[in-house]
Amino acid sequence: MIKVYRKPPQAFPTESAFFRLPGTLLMVLDEDFNIQMMSEAWADVLGYDQPSLRWRPFVGLIHPHDRRSVVERLQRMDAALSTFRFACRCQHADGHYVGLAWSASLDPEHHLYYVSAHETGVLLQSEAGSLPEVLIDGLTGLPNRGLFVDRIGHALERAKRDSQLRFAVVHCGVDRFSVINHSLGNRIGDLLLVELANLFRRSTRPTDMVARLGGDEFGILLEDIRDETSPIRVIKRLQSQCKLPFQLHGHEVLASLSAGMTLSAPDYQEADALLRDAGMAIRRAKTQGGGAHVIFDRKLHEEAFSRLDLELDLRRALEREQIEVYYQPIMRVRDRRLVGFEALARWNHPERGLVSPARFIPLAEESGLIVPIGRWILERACTDLKRWQLAYPRRPALTVSVNLSARQIAYPDLLKDIRLSLRRSGLAARHLKLEITESGMLDDAERAIELFVALKRSRLKLLLDDFGTGYSSLSYLHRLPIDALKIDRSFIEHIDDRPTDRSFVETILTLARQLGLEVICEGVERPEQESLLRVLGASHVQGFMYSRPVTATQAEMLILQDQHRPGSILSNAGKAPESGH
Repeated sequence: MIKVYRKPPQAFPTESAFFRLPGTLLMVLDEDFNIQMMSEAWADVLGYDQPSLRWRPFVGLIHPHDRRSVVERLQRMDAALSTFRFACRCQHADGHYVGLAWSASLDPEHHLYYVSAHETGVLLQSEAGSLPEVLIDGLTGLPNRGLFVDRIGHALERAKRDSQLRFAVVHCGVDRFSVINHSLGNRIGDLLLVELANLFRRSTRPTDMVARLGGDEFGILLEDIRDETSPIRVIKRLQSQCKLPFQLHGHEVLASLSAGMTLSAPDYQEADALLRDAGMAIRRAKTQGGGAHVIFDRKLHEEAFSRLDLELDLRRALEREQIEVYYQPIMRVRDRRLVGFEALARWNHPERGLVSPARFIPLAEESGLIVPIGRWILERACTDLKRWQLAYPRRPALTVSVNLSARQIAYPDLLKDIRLSLRRSGLAARHLKLEITESGMLDDAERAIELFVALKRSRLKLLLDDFGTGYSSLSYLHRLPIDALKIDRSFIEHIDDRPTDRSFVETILTLARQLGLEVICEGVERPEQESLLRVLGASHVQGFMYSRPVTATQAEMLILQDQHRPGSILSNAGKAPESGH
């Protein structure tokens, strides 16, 4: 029997605990959805006796947020679709809500509906907060992860009995949902999730199940499909409908969906495995820029294990001193003098060799390892630059630039770590430059701006990296206390043969002069590019024409060479282009 607790009991059930409903729970509804009769077991579930429920509208028992969906689905029933399942919250006699998984059947001849809850149900959280929600999501009224996995298990059992039955598990997520939450507030974010839940209900068949898996993620179970094209059509329909703006309390919100999909197969034995693989697929879809969908295959599974191995190695890389700092020179255009370095992380693995930054930096960012790695890079860079300043006191003071990732910007002790690195190394703050990208600010732009203002007060130099590749770079220029812009290499690569790229760079250089900002042009590889940038008035450049990223020892040789040959270009330390991360 399910009991309603006024106060939390001492032995509290966990979120994964399920309660079995007693007996056979049946209601018979007329064509207006009024209750004609019910089994006695309902008194234990809803607290009503039979006389008080009879002739009462069934919809009156349903949570207000769930009514529209339930009524729409009941009204859609006909001879062709005479049975379906759904989940909703029903009100207990004392005001609590009970989350139930239902089956509904239609008797067309007598115009009667039979609705029963013969599966798993639990009490939802009451106004007094007595029990945790277990099967029904409190915000959207959808089944939650536990009930969704249970239903996938049922689909697996059906498929084992009939090999012709096929189904698909779809994992959907809202792209950049955290940006909506941070910019418009959690209330608007919640309203968007409710609207999406309603959209998913309307866009799927009554026999399908839509669930909220947590956060901005939803699951859809599509049963009795013919092939993989059916769920793809559903995904594309949902993605198309999400492109229309949602009107949420005076805000027009645009959203996009990414989705991962797993198809049923004989080698699947557990429901969790299907949902896990759909999760792998959506993570791949998210990397494609949003609004994409990916079907899971074994290659994704192998990549996931490879990624896990790489992450385990990365966790040990710092303590085993496998992470190194490489330095790429930054040159002054007018006299080709060395003015500073950009510090770049490199991972020298004893078995894998030099691991590409394009491979391990995103992994470090996702796992949070970028925070300790970034802290170590910062301290090492400050220490090396101070050592060079002491070794070559007669040459103009150099600067070192260190990249800050989104995770580092969100890290609450970042400013403390920077000050500690400066104090330990003895480096003056004015010689340290911090490079930020617009993408690093998107999760919480307001907090990022506050942090940059605090950094600026410490006399640190701030650079906006990859300028021109973000979504709204110009909108940040008047708010960020930056000292310089770095024009992305993608605009420099064809500056001498694409008029549009040349016009873009010229416009940025003009804007920077008006704002009193320096500009560093990345990716200079040919003399023609350098000559044109000099004509356009660029002040600083960086690229493989001058040197690839080099070790600290090699960087010191470049300083020595620049000091003794002040008018000459630095020797090329390598030919093959390498990622600038």
